[in-house]
Amino acid sequence: MDEAKASKVNQGGARTRRDGPEAPRTAPADATGRRGPSRGKRVAFAAILLGMAWLSCEVAAWPLYRIVAGKPFSWSGLQEERRERAGRPEGIGAGVMSRVHPYVGYVQDPSPSSGQVRLADGKTMPISNFGYIDDKDPIHKREPGKVIVGILGGSVASFFGVNGVHRLEEVLKTSPEYAGKEFVFVNAALGGYKQPQQLTTLAYLTALGGEFDIVVNIDGFNEVALHELENAGHHVFPAFPRSWHARVGLDDPRLAASKAAMAAIEESRNAWARWASDPPWRWSILGNLVWKLRDRRLERDAYELVKAHQELKVRSEPYVATGPARDFASRDELFEMLASIWSNSSLGLRGLCEPAGTRYFHFLQPNQYDGDSKPMVSAERRVAFNEGHPYRKGVQSGYPLLRRNGATLRERGVSFHDLSGLFRDRAEGLYVDDCCHFNQRGLDIMAEAIGRAILDDSARSRDGGSTPASR
Repeated sequence: MDEAKASKVNQGGARTRRDGPEAPRTAPADATGRRGPSRGKRVAFAAILLGMAWLSCEVAAWPLYRIVAGKPFSWSGLQEERRERAGRPEGIGAGVMSRVHPYVGYVQDPSPSSGQVRLADGKTMPISNFGYIDDKDPIHKREPGKVIVGILGGSVASFFGVNGVHRLEEVLKTSPEYAGKEFVFVNAALGGYKQPQQLTTLAYLTALGGEFDIVVNIDGFNEVALHELENAGHHVFPAFPRSWHARVGLDDPRLAASKAAMAAIEESRNAWARWASDPPWRWSILGNLVWKLRDRRLERDAYELVKAHQELKVRSEPYVATGPARDFASRDELFEMLASIWSNSSLGLRGLCEPAGTRYFHFLQPNQYDGDSKPMVSAERRVAFNEGHPYRKGVQSGYPLLRRNGATLRERGVSFHDLSGLFRDRAEGLYVDDCCHFNQRGLDIMAEAIGRAILDDSARSRDGGSTPASR
């Protein structure tokens, strides 16, 4: 066979080389001559090892979470714990400093989302055009068959205005006076508000034509806890809103730096909450543990930032940032003034309400730093009680004065109700942080107490007895 024919034959058969046919390619063999596992088997084996390692981490994370958090692991509980932060849209952390308002001190920027979800219907609440966490503007007119209820106060009252009023409505509707009527709850409370902001808020809304059948004011904590930490070191007048110098002292680069750092921390906490709330991490014990540790670290960073900022000593501040100069001979004198502002403002609220035919109710909120106000099991205490918290001293000094002035308010005709001991016989976990805020169960307990107080005053009035407002 000549070379051309051989070439044609080889094109249809096995390749050949000058030294013979090429050996077929096979998988490498080990020292014993056996072939190794296929690529697919190696990948499957690696996946099994990885899965076993992850499962071991998950099992180990279960008891470790209990040690870190002081309570058993709960998927639903953790998802509820971060629900509010996870629901905030990206960028909401930048709004940590609210906007200055000419009449009420400050409000929030209007936004489609406040990050708070109303549990009654699952709706994410917006920030209204007036700067409050509500799905409607606060100006309403009375109509037959409608009950307009205004909610005033700080963050506890604001959370109540979102997730406490549903239970309040249920309690009130047990009375023939309110059965079958439409309730409109106006949430005009905002985090950090303290008197006289509640008074100026009602005056502002009334001046705009707003009408109310009932006004519920829930306060007391901010009035005695915030001034020493946030305003006193900067010589801000006690009646001014919280951190007033930081809101108007825009020429101080340290204030701008603190604001930027706090916004970054808030946004980071929001982002981590969103991460831990999405599959697959929300179902991972290890993932939840990582989120818990990271969120606690960021919370500590925020606390240290606020503490360092409040300890800054400014040589001089413009009058717009400090208000009238006022020195106190003692700490007792300062707290007497704080309690006086609180009770005088409540009298002013009653003075606005009565001529308008509005029923005014004032409630002193509970707080965990008020001595013996609530039994705490170890799990709740780890979350909700900080021996060195700077708010604690203000509560311990101020709450006895608020109770004393509250009794005087009742003598002067205000429907004042002391709820500071509301949780005294409840060992169940109700506080969700080491400041002042309650879980949904705590809000429901408060709603029931407020509802009963309103109905009891109505019953005394119908029976010809004396109500606080008629004394």
